[in-house]
Amino acid sequence: MRIIALLLLAFFIGITPANAAHEPVTVTGTGLTSLSNVKKAALSDALCAAVREVIGVQVKSETLVKNLQLINDKIITKSDGYVKKWDVLKEDTQGAEYIITIKAWVEEGALNKDLFMNGIEVEQVYDWAGKPRILVVISDYIDGKTSLTAFMQPQLEGLLKNKGMTILSGEQLKAIKTRDVELAAKNSDKAIALGKRFGAEIVIVGKTVSTFSRALDVEGFKYYFYTTQFDAKAYRTSNAEILLSKVYTETKSEQDTSAMGKHDAAVRSISNTLDQHAQDIVYNVVKHWYDGMSKASTYQLIISGVKSQEVTALSSLITALPDVSAVHRRSFNRGVAELEVEFLGVQSCLIEALEGNQKIPLDVVSDEPFRINLEKRK
Repeated sequence: MRIIALLLLAFFIGITPANAAHEPVTVTGTGLTSLSNVKKAALSDALCAAVREVIGVQVKSETLVKNLQLINDKIITKSDGYVKKWDVLKEDTQGAEYIITIKAWVEEGALNKDLFMNGIEVEQVYDWAGKPRILVVISDYIDGKTSLTAFMQPQLEGLLKNKGMTILSGEQLKAIKTRDVELAAKNSDKAIALGKRFGAEIVIVGKTVSTFSRALDVEGFKYYFYTTQFDAKAYRTSNAEILLSKVYTETKSEQDTSAMGKHDAAVRSISNTLDQHAQDIVYNVVKHWYDGMSKASTYQLIISGVKSQEVTALSSLITALPDVSAVHRRSFNRGVAELEVEFLGVQSCLIEALEGNQKIPLDVVSDEPFRINLEKRK
């Protein structure tokens, strides 16, 4: 009776068996070829179909999370499930539709951090997120002094590379001065400017502070212990969005980080700090990057040379473009209109769609992050 009661309780509060595995399924997804990201749209449709087939729930299409739901931790209503990995079996185009067939491995249960890092193919997720280039700039301080050798930075770069991520090469970073590194760790504007300077979509900055903790005499030998804090921040360079902002502190563990020299003990402490918090760092950077990619961004359009009635027509025209969720008319003054467009995609795709419309031909005069200046073609 007690077992039955527990099972009933689990049913009513929605607990499902953790990480229940299923046989792979073969499903198809479709997307309109007119979409700028048609392959992603079709793959998204296929991933949702795979979860629906395996978990067996009925939901309305609008309740499904756009794109790769396992990143967003927003699983289908009434059931927890996620795609662990997938293989593309076939791609085809039929008329106005792009069709993709995949073999998907679906698992039941809520996706947590450990599963994100160890239960799914992070490299596939990173590829889905657009393979953003990452710049890592970290300075190390040992006993209050700047270390002449970098320890945390190359280790974090190695961790990210092992997950299949694109890290800007060390040769490029030689041009960065120590002062720039220190300023970037303190000032978000400096960090973002540094990332843009080297063409990075993500910049990870920070500093480690390793301090002497204690010394222990063992059979005539002195062993030193250090403790480390890692102040880490990560930004999306296009819009200064914060992807990560945490202070990681080394905690007690079975790992012996002592050494017979202070310098070696400090280095071991730094390595241990990264080992302890590696999952959280990668999880936050990739997850939040993807979350931002899957949300509509607001773009400001300044359009010159148009009449008032043309602004109304333009608003309707832009609203009908793929991946546009809303258009807001802000102002019109002497032939210059200002519109705000909520667009799910990158700026270059929006520009391409605006210039490609035939009803009211437009030319891009200039563009900067989230602001596009256009004029009506004469």
